[in-house]
Amino acid sequence: MSIFKLPELGEGLEEGEIVSWKVKEGDAIKADATMVEVMTDKATVEVPAPASGKVSKLFYKVGDVAAVGSDLIDIAVAGEATKEKESAKPEEKQATEESHQEEKREATTGRVLSGSSSSSTERVLASPAVRRMAREKGVDLSVIEGSGDRGRVLRTDLESGAASGARSSSGGASLQALAGGEERIPFVGVRRKIAESLSRSAFTAVHFTHHDEADFTEIIKLRDEANAYAEKNNLTRLSFLPFYIKAAIAALKKHPTLNASLDEKANEIVVKHYYHFGVSVQTDNGLLVAVLRDCDRKTIFEIAADLKAVVDRARTNKASVQDLTGSTITVTNVGSIGGLHATPVINFPEACILGMYQIKKRPVVREVDGEEVIVARPMMYTNITCDHRLVDGATAAEFLRRLCDYLENPGKMAFY
Repeated sequence: MSIFKLPELGEGLEEGEIVSWKVKEGDAIKADATMVEVMTDKATVEVPAPASGKVSKLFYKVGDVAAVGSDLIDIAVAGEATKEKESAKPEEKQATEESHQEEKREATTGRVLSGSSSSSTERVLASPAVRRMAREKGVDLSVIEGSGDRGRVLRTDLESGAASGARSSSGGASLQALAGGEERIPFVGVRRKIAESLSRSAFTAVHFTHHDEADFTEIIKLRDEANAYAEKNNLTRLSFLPFYIKAAIAALKKHPTLNASLDEKANEIVVKHYYHFGVSVQTDNGLLVAVLRDCDRKTIFEIAADLKAVVDRARTNKASVQDLTGSTITVTNVGSIGGLHATPVINFPEACILGMYQIKKRPVVREVDGEEVIVARPMMYTNITCDHRLVDGATAAEFLRRLCDYLENPGKMAFY
């Protein structure tokens, strides 16, 4: 028999919650078939079987939190001799079993172990961060109605449930600390990962931000025409973001060092000649960066369809590791919320991040029939935050002006 360990789930991820076993003890399984779904703080990952054979033992139950590198499954591999293991001394078997149980106890930090609520809580779908939050605050997840995919309990569900008095049988403090009117929320899971990533970026990259503005008159006309075409041909309707991405690609081809990262160990700037755009997505679990791959090879309608699909997966906890990693440049878009400017923090180790803001009619000076007149035009502020170690201020300014020129004159994008 062969014991297989939980493989790496993604960069920086050390544990995952067992969401669903696709096999049970005694089942036959084929190599590369999905045997278990594991949820991390970033995504739900399907783990394939490493070999064909018969499942002898599952080391974790649904709801347990497994550490990367810990024993996951025991498979009697087809054709493998098992006599040595079967003839092991009783004391050796007992020692091995106790070792496995100890590793499991150390890795399983989110499991409820006492009282009658144990089994019911283990069946509840929730992220490791939400489980830890519930355990620390004494909230019984089994009595909270989850609003996420397949009834998954989200952080917002936990907060509202705790506020309404959902408590575990073992007691514990409520989420709302009434004394002093303060509320203490565990700094764990996605929120902590975001903090670690942003802190690394802020204290490593040398940030500077350059601002510009673009007249969206022509893009609005083009989008209206494109959406009319989309309705007739059953295509995804377009927001302004796919147009912005197309304009950015055209500008990046003139300024390739912006689509880059710094390899500090090798002391090399890595210029990417592929364009994977990261898009900031606000979810119930925190801010995620969903990735649109090979945008330069796709039509604007394909980008729009990919954008809708990956954002939906991110917001319903169905995003894969590939959906959330590998971007070469990132766009943050808060135009639907409002505001004039912001100073985005770079999605490290990328060279820069782009910002889109509200499109709003403002008075501008334009030449009409040879005279300068004041007219109202739909204007959008946009900016770029760069790592000054890789990017000079003049390069950022030239790039952003070129991007705005493509947005104001979208026909020019046909020539890049």
